[in-house]
Amino acid sequence: MKTLQFKKLIFIAVIAVVFSSCTSSSDIEYPTLKQVYFAENFDNAGGTALPSGWNSYAEIGSKLWSGGVYAGDGYATFTAYGSGDAANISWLISPAIDLDQHEGESLSFQTCHDKYVTSTSNSLEVYISKDYNGNFGASHWTKVSYTSTLPYPLTSSYAYVNSGKIDLSYLTGNIHFAFKYTGINPSTGAYQVDNVRIVY
Repeated sequence: MKTLQFKKLIFIAVIAVVFSSCTSSSDIEYPTLKQVYFAENFDNAGGTALPSGWNSYAEIGSKLWSGGVYAGDGYATFTAYGSGDAANISWLISPAIDLDQHEGESLSFQTCHDKYVTSTSNSLEVYISKDYNGNFGASHWTKVSYTSTLPYPLTSSYAYVNSGKIDLSYLTGNIHFAFKYTGINPSTGAYQVDNVRIVY
């Protein structure tokens, strides 16, 4: 009988130690789902118009970014084809984004190009400005890195590539981000941008 009671006591003691050593729920870090703060699919522009708040600026040449639709899916696009210019540099500039509303923001998007992008004289770069107010010449832009489509060789036209996350968490206040297209004849291929997201 004493042996049985002693075994019970040992069992209870072991259980107490096990449960007392468990991590409380308040100490566990659960992964949080990212919330979308800004999204642009370019689906609401219709035809060649850009969505409200987006602007295009031709730094060199005369052509501007435009909207496009294929199989019901909208996108923003630029090509130097048919411009008649020796060179084109054109910017697609986002609406103002207030980065004081949240923390830990990051930017992502998708890009692709067609088979006529055959050299590095065609390129698509991404920049961020903290002082753009509609006057491009008076603003300052900082280039950021992203996972881009390769200029060539191209195995499949218009194969979208995910940009990866571009960290915005170190920035405060209003910013604009922009896609900068550079095209020099005869390399006159087209680039497309779609599914832009800022999450936190």
